[in-house]
Amino acid sequence: MIAQWMLHVAFVTALLGLAATAFERVLRLWRREARMVWGAAMALSVIIPLLSLGQASGFIPALGTPEVGSPIGMLLAPTVIRASAVPWDLIISLCWVGATVTLTIRFVGSARGVWRRSRTWRPANVDGEAVLVSRDAGPAVVGFRKPTIVVPEWVLELDASLRALVLQHEREHRDRGDPRLLVCALAVVVAMPWNLAVWYCMVRLRSDPDTRRYGSLLLAVAQRADRVGLLTAALTESSSLLGRRILAMRSPIARRRLTLTLALAAFAATLTAVACEVQAPLAPAKAQPVVVPAGATYFEFQVEQPVTAAAGSITPRYPDLLRKAGIEGEVLVQFVVRPDGRADVATLKILKQSHDLFGAAVKNALPTARFNPALVGGKAVSQLVQLPYTFSLSR
Repeated sequence: MIAQWMLHVAFVTALLGLAATAFERVLRLWRREARMVWGAAMALSVIIPLLSLGQASGFIPALGTPEVGSPIGMLLAPTVIRASAVPWDLIISLCWVGATVTLTIRFVGSARGVWRRSRTWRPANVDGEAVLVSRDAGPAVVGFRKPTIVVPEWVLELDASLRALVLQHEREHRDRGDPRLLVCALAVVVAMPWNLAVWYCMVRLRSDPDTRRYGSLLLAVAQRADRVGLLTAALTESSSLLGRRILAMRSPIARRRLTLTLALAAFAATLTAVACEVQAPLAPAKAQPVVVPAGATYFEFQVEQPVTAAAGSITPRYPDLLRKAGIEGEVLVQFVVRPDGRADVATLKILKQSHDLFGAAVKNALPTARFNPALVGGKAVSQLVQLPYTFSLSR
């Protein structure tokens, strides 16, 4: 069950990742940033499967689904689901927990490392901006509750125009709440370390290219910067991400931009809708206790064990007048057998009789007759029965 649910989440996240890629392309056509698109994809990768799982489990009502009453139907033999000899769910759960704990330790250690390094940074005012100056860490924004700009000492030696761009870039990171966004994204990755699509969204989130005005600044900073870590929003990136940024900035404006935008937006919206409609796998239904309504009367096809005549039960007496006359016959009656095994005489109906005396004999014998009551869920219940009585002179 856990493996099926993990595949379901990975599939939904992959659809959202493709949709985010299309949305990112649309924003790039119009020279807009797409960081929040990837943040939204990661958030939906958690929300949509949880909602789907809640609806499949019955905890959350499904929208647009009419409530259907329970029809009366035949009780079938229960399906026996045998447990697998290998506890795969337990093994997968342990691996999941182990990976999550490992990543948590890794990121907590990274945060502690940033905190230790921050004790050596000195506060300063650079071009009217309050920053922390480090020996070689940054440029970056650190801190969750109160994000702060960190710049290395060599930034102070840059040309005033480049230094202003560094500060402006990091200020934008801070004002947009990028450090908090990265921490939330890391929380999703830690919660689902097996989900490769989430890792892809995380990489795309961190590699969102900047606008053209940062081209020369990226090259200057990439040659000298120290990367603080995953927990910071920074101007510096790996060489592969730097190359992706430069390619994005050099890409020409596409022709027929509006047509391409509409096509990509429709494609992304379709993928998002499909991701929302994918149903979570259901766990095998567990056996539920049978609730027997008080006073309910069942038909034979509704009970697990129908009514049978008890051993030694009194049978109707052959009418003397008809025996002497050599008359044989039969009677078909309908009545309810109560849970105590007695017939409810008030419900007696004579459906067919070959002679009134035969019917009277059955009616007189019925109050003293004994039956084995019907069973539903191991409990005795009332059952409506039709019982034929044959009066024969032959032995």
